[in-house]
Amino acid sequence: MNIDKNTEWSNVIKAYIESLEEGDKKNSYVDELISIYLSKRLLNAKSNKNDEQVELCKLKNKITKVKVTAAQRPTYEGFYRVLREREQIEDCSKDIAFIGNKNNFFNIWMCRSVELSEGVVPGTHIARLSHSSSTGSSFLDRNCVQDKKYMTTSALGKEIVDGTYPDAKLSKQAKFLLLEYEGNRLFDELMKGNYSVFSGLEESSEELEYWGKTYTSFLSQKPQTDFLLKQLYFPVKNNYHLLTVLLSSSLVQRIYNSHFSKDARKANEQSQKARQSDRYSDQLSIRLPSVARLLVTQSQPQNVSVLNGSRGGAVRVFSSLPPTWENQIKPPVHNKSWFDRGIPSSVIKHDIEYLRTFLLRFERIDLSTKDPKKRDWLIKWGSQILSSVMFYAEGIQNLPAGWTSELGVKLKQEHQYFLDPYRIDCSFQSAKAVSDWQSVIAGDFAKWLNRKIQGKDKKFTPQPEHTKLWSSLMLEQLREHNEMVKVVVAANREEQV
Repeated sequence: MNIDKNTEWSNVIKAYIESLEEGDKKNSYVDELISIYLSKRLLNAKSNKNDEQVELCKLKNKITKVKVTAAQRPTYEGFYRVLREREQIEDCSKDIAFIGNKNNFFNIWMCRSVELSEGVVPGTHIARLSHSSSTGSSFLDRNCVQDKKYMTTSALGKEIVDGTYPDAKLSKQAKFLLLEYEGNRLFDELMKGNYSVFSGLEESSEELEYWGKTYTSFLSQKPQTDFLLKQLYFPVKNNYHLLTVLLSSSLVQRIYNSHFSKDARKANEQSQKARQSDRYSDQLSIRLPSVARLLVTQSQPQNVSVLNGSRGGAVRVFSSLPPTWENQIKPPVHNKSWFDRGIPSSVIKHDIEYLRTFLLRFERIDLSTKDPKKRDWLIKWGSQILSSVMFYAEGIQNLPAGWTSELGVKLKQEHQYFLDPYRIDCSFQSAKAVSDWQSVIAGDFAKWLNRKIQGKDKKFTPQPEHTKLWSSLMLEQLREHNEMVKVVVAANREEQV
């Protein structure tokens, strides 16, 4: 790499450090560096006298229990003075003074980052996605071989690299190693031995060499497994075949960027509105039924990796079921309640059976929906059934607007408001606006779901608390859906005017 590129790398690094706005922590970082330095030196203290070994071991044990932070600098200095008085450690005063006199914040930040970065690694497959406490190794897969039978990172086209760490506090160090300049990443330059990317940040050539070698050692550590990786190996002759692969954060991120990021959702909403109002759109309208949402430490997603934090800790999984043949959708004009015949039994059969079994099991031990764990499960399976219900309702809602105005429609008025939301009819929309139709739909949904769960044998008896829970789930869905409907109806009115 030439001198100009080295200078540019230095500028990229400085710009990143400045963006963190940590300049006011300079003194604290210096104290932390001294604590780190002393913690290493103190544990190497020695004594040639047998009668002092026991006391020295006790002191070292105390040292290991002290957390290495800026606030603990006086504690470490106290230990140092004790060992100096006993002549069990060499004089480190010059090194301590050297660190204490550091004034260049870029240099101070670099020194601290190097000392903290063990376990901070780039990767395409992140071990902590299997379990946030996993200490197994993450992997950076750059294999370019493609096989259409498999979905692999080689099919991504543009490489997506995540960064992981043992502690969320080190996410800045992971992002640091992922810095890019002219298509090259910082960690790649270090692995090539190009330590000169740090030129201009060091205070001595020895410091520059130390930074480079330390980072390289961290990035080159031997892979290790962990039972929390949940991997299964099947014996094959004298070897093993891996059955459960490590989850690829890169592939998950590609799916997220394409379909679930803020920009992707916004673009899809626009195309959906155009489709529902029969207007032309140059954007592709995509519908993703039966998407499963796996939560990976959702409360603190940044604990796992950089990209998991950006996704809010959610991994989306598409259905792998083959497409099924569906008849042409017809308006439900012959029943008062759409729920009676609107949702194919085969679609919800599995979820209904699971929910029914769950309720029967807990009914025997007399646990109500107020029990947090039970309630969470009820919400999960109730929401899954509701997702199928809303999917089929959307199919009816996308029929040509105004089908409920035809003669012979037996549907309740409230169900007409729900299933023909884009009907441009002033009297229809006015009546809808003053009607409590959402409560009626929610109540009918709850009754329908209770009947399904009750079954023909009527072993389970739904309670008012179950009805209340199903109704609340539906009401929440209707409120969200109705906001979008209002926007589309208003836009259609403006076009007519």
